[in-house]
Amino acid sequence: MTTQRTNYLYPAVGMGLILSAIIFVVVLVPRWTFRPPQPKDYRDYTAQEQRGRTIYRREGCWYCHSMASRPQDWDHGPKSKASDYFYDHDGHLLGSERSGPDLANIGGKFPDEYHKLHHNNPRYVKPGSIMPRYDYLTEQELTDLTAFLQGNGPNGTRALDVHTGEMKWARFTKVYNPELGKDEEVAVWKHGVEEREAIVAAAYESHPETPFKYTAEIEELLYGTTHEAQNAKPALSQLIEKAFENDKALEKAREEDALVSGWNEISFREPEAMPTDTVEAGKVEKRRTVANQGRGLFNNQCSACHGLDGNGHGWAAPSMTRRPANFWEDKFANYKTDTWFWRISRGVPATQMPRWEFTLKPDQRLYLAAFLKYVAQNKGLGKLKGMPLPDQIPLPSAAAPARAVAAK
Repeated sequence: MTTQRTNYLYPAVGMGLILSAIIFVVVLVPRWTFRPPQPKDYRDYTAQEQRGRTIYRREGCWYCHSMASRPQDWDHGPKSKASDYFYDHDGHLLGSERSGPDLANIGGKFPDEYHKLHHNNPRYVKPGSIMPRYDYLTEQELTDLTAFLQGNGPNGTRALDVHTGEMKWARFTKVYNPELGKDEEVAVWKHGVEEREAIVAAAYESHPETPFKYTAEIEELLYGTTHEAQNAKPALSQLIEKAFENDKALEKAREEDALVSGWNEISFREPEAMPTDTVEAGKVEKRRTVANQGRGLFNNQCSACHGLDGNGHGWAAPSMTRRPANFWEDKFANYKTDTWFWRISRGVPATQMPRWEFTLKPDQRLYLAAFLKYVAQNKGLGKLKGMPLPDQIPLPSAAAPARAVAAK
């Protein structure tokens, strides 16, 4: 008795033909026929931006950052389309996960200086970030990488006006490149900071998310009876005490008011008219100086989100899932100094605000608190707008704010 063997030749040939047909239809035909139209809303990369893109790929940034905004990613900007990748001649860098945020529309969200600080030390601007440091990059490499990032998205330097074909936010200029030893054409922002904020303010309310509002959470944690609040108070008090432990003016002010720290509740509200008395006028000027020191820190650390005037209309504001606070709102005028200090130190949970206790000294955070009180009580920069900022942020002595406030 013999058993007839099954012949697998014909099924194998049939499966091979089916597989070949699938590859032909799904892979080869689209590759040969797909010709996305040249975009009218983006220009090609400059040589500098292309170098930055090469650095981005070389350092493996695309492993953690995608370059494709999906329909559900409304807080990242408009969804990506085929023409966005028209100029990616050397392959796409779409990434495979999002350990970090999507960067398809990162251009224009933050100033150039922010990106350089972020790459030198990510924890400086985002405490708790798992991103590695790239402080080994040369200054030119950081500049090139920043140029590439700033070109992405409808608010980036590569964006074109679809009606005129001109760049919407940038202009070309010649800049000397020390590594090349010659001038090269690069794209730079054609608007100043205040002009950019005016543009942002015009589009601010078009964002679909309801502006984020602070809740009673702040006061609860500072003055409440919860376990976390009880744990927060001693740490806050210790930081404040350490900042002013050697200042006798503080002790004197506390003796005058046993319930409230004397430096704590000084008013930064501008008088209706400048006092004619020399001493009183000096106190007003001193308070302005203290607030202006905080303004310098605020411009460096906070203005990209909260705006130069503290009204929440910073460059990055419209694209953020949770809107930055607008310190002109009436409720902020009644915040105590320790409320400001605690919030600056601890950040805002579920938002992008960092915990500045990791990077700013207690006295620097108190200067920030002074500036924020000034903005909240005067609904803007007031007289500070005409005061020149120091060339660089000083490391102030701990006693300065206390003396200024104790003199009220």
